[in-house]
Amino acid sequence: MKKVSIIIPAYNVEKYLEQCIESAISQTMQDIEIICINDGSTDGSTKIMKEMAIKDHRIRLINKPNSGYGSTMNLGIDLAEGKYIVFLESDDLLLPGACETLFEICEKEHLEIIKTDHYEFKTGKEDGRIYKKYMKASWEDDPDHYHKVLSPKNDPILFHYAMYTWSCMYDREFLNKYKIRHNETPGASYQDNGFWFQTLMYCERMYVLDQAFYMYRQDNPDSSIHSKEKVNAFSDEYLFIRKKIEEYDLDDEKKQMLFRICAYFDLKLNMISLKRVDKKYTKELIGLITKKFEEYKINEYLHVKEFDIDFIKKLMICLAEPDRLKNKIWEYIEKDLARKRILEKNDLFILYGAGNYARRLLDSLEDCKLWNKKFLCGVTSVEHPGEKIRGIEIVQIDTLLKYMDKALVILCAKNGTRNYEEMCFNLKKWKVKNVIHSNEIIVDDLWGL
Repeated sequence: MKKVSIIIPAYNVEKYLEQCIESAISQTMQDIEIICINDGSTDGSTKIMKEMAIKDHRIRLINKPNSGYGSTMNLGIDLAEGKYIVFLESDDLLLPGACETLFEICEKEHLEIIKTDHYEFKTGKEDGRIYKKYMKASWEDDPDHYHKVLSPKNDPILFHYAMYTWSCMYDREFLNKYKIRHNETPGASYQDNGFWFQTLMYCERMYVLDQAFYMYRQDNPDSSIHSKEKVNAFSDEYLFIRKKIEEYDLDDEKKQMLFRICAYFDLKLNMISLKRVDKKYTKELIGLITKKFEEYKINEYLHVKEFDIDFIKKLMICLAEPDRLKNKIWEYIEKDLARKRILEKNDLFILYGAGNYARRLLDSLEDCKLWNKKFLCGVTSVEHPGEKIRGIEIVQIDTLLKYMDKALVILCAKNGTRNYEEMCFNLKKWKVKNVIHSNEIIVDDLWGL
């Protein structure tokens, strides 16, 4: 028996596939198998996998007609011979020590699942460098659950850890014992949600490690996360999850807990989708959320601490002001696209001003992937040397003149005020041409109606 099976589902991803498979080949653990499943690719992916299989005897190449992500992943699990299973998406990367480190901990602690932190990354268009960002496994930033053997049945907060199935190693016998498989819906429509939920439903021994071994690509324009037409995708997946809960032989109290967690994520992820679906589907999705809210309310699935005040507020907006919300979403998407175009064109930004406008701007950018972008901040007169704004040191603006030819200067002050006029005068005096007002980049919270 091999120690670890690495399952790589591939469909039309020739641009990234060789680098992905190479990261599997480069594992420090040698006793592995690499199962590459070609889901009916029509580009050069098949040729790449054939060439890589000749290069390394540990690669098993499986060709099949296109049937979607779920069925492809399930075939990989069925064919796996390793004691443990790792999933590797075909545009992502696995760091060299992943299999060895996770295998050793799984063996020592007799684990069914081990979950880790991960990196998000992209490749610079100009320099070819890899820019990465460290991401915690816990959405709630919960350090107390690292380095412990836990059971999600007794510790439901684990359901609130990032649901990515590729940041885990799974005991293969555990998956087979409970018949845990992906929903076999067409395409790549969030089938990892159902798989993730099942693994936590049944798991008795789970461990969370504060190390990152997985590189999650953010610059593949063909990735399924960029699809804007999957209005019913989350709903279909959470219907699948509810059926799995119904089949689960568990006492009523714990089963109700699972139904409530399922309802929470169904509503939450559909509301996140409001910013991603095509505009023509926005109203339909708001109606779907409203319908689900009423259904879950009748079934008493909303009485759970996860439904905090902020979350309830968002739901109430969906219910009470659907047309206003629809228009707000459209406005948000258009302004967000305009902001991304501005951010894409520049790598260095100078904030001129450190007051409320600058703070609002930096808060607005928190959800943006800024990667290699650099921010400086200058004011006309520094009152408190060493003071910072959101971690950026505030300096005298004239000390930044040498950077202004290469930077986009963002004027952070209220239009028409004396301070604003003085700042405009200074920029004109210094012959700075690349200037915009902070309002052109600030995109207010979608839910702040």
